[in-house]
Amino acid sequence: MLALCLATLMSALSAPADTTLPFYPGPVHKLDVGGRSLAVLDTGGGGPPVVLVHGLGTNLSLWRATVPALEAAGHRVIALDLPGYGLSDKAGVTGTMAGFADAVVGVMDALGLRQPDVVGVSMGGQVALTLALDQPQRVRRLALLSPAGIETFTEGQAAALVGVMTPAAIAGTTGAQAEANVRANFSAYDPARDGWILEQRRAVVARDDFPDYAAANAASVAGMLDGPVFDRLGALAVPTLVLYGADDALIPNRFLHPTRTTADVADAARAIPGAEVHLIDDAGHLVMLEQAGVVNRHLVRFLAE
Repeated sequence: MLALCLATLMSALSAPADTTLPFYPGPVHKLDVGGRSLAVLDTGGGGPPVVLVHGLGTNLSLWRATVPALEAAGHRVIALDLPGYGLSDKAGVTGTMAGFADAVVGVMDALGLRQPDVVGVSMGGQVALTLALDQPQRVRRLALLSPAGIETFTEGQAAALVGVMTPAAIAGTTGAQAEANVRANFSAYDPARDGWILEQRRAVVARDDFPDYAAANAASVAGMLDGPVFDRLGALAVPTLVLYGADDALIPNRFLHPTRTTADVADAARAIPGAEVHLIDDAGHLVMLEQAGVVNRHLVRFLAE
């Protein structure tokens, strides 16, 4: 049986992935998940597995400071590009949180992972929450970095966001707007540390599948708003760590919720039973890049418990 499982795994990982995007933290392979090709990084080894789920508009390269730290701590680290993102297939993505959670489970099943730890950032945090709520038996411990889904919106606010985040608007983002968007993810943007994101975005725009990527982003925004999890947090049954950057300029939404603070959203996360919640100083939305050392220490400690 073990030999058969290993043979199946090696067959699934045999074809190297398209490598036309720079700054990935390691080599990736393609897995067939539900008839869709998904790009996956897998450090291998026999250590406790941890699955990393990226956020809206990004890909697994967001974990470039996280993968080596968790691997050094003895973990088998798996990071995937969700459908519609990075080097994964992009056409026809529905963008629902349940659909993304199913894709994560599909990767877990393809790699023989019964109950790994799951770490999600931003939209990936909402995907991870959806997975842990719907299929708690598949998640050992849950770590959420700047998670979406805890801030709530009225129907009118949700409709306004969907109306702004259209495929055409996303595809038409100018270079100056893209730079402003990237800067907004940090408390103190450092071109030497963070400029790779803009360079990679130029490579994303140059790909033939960029229109499908833009459509997947728009669908994901609608999916986040259509798949709220806040009212279900009290039912979460797995140990959970929540980290927000104290200077997060994206959560809460500053236009729709100008009087709310990131600390307010972090306090709302305490609705998760037994949750360990921290605000990280001198960090914005991409907390695992801006304060990599602090976040990695939290993750290594929490996942070892």
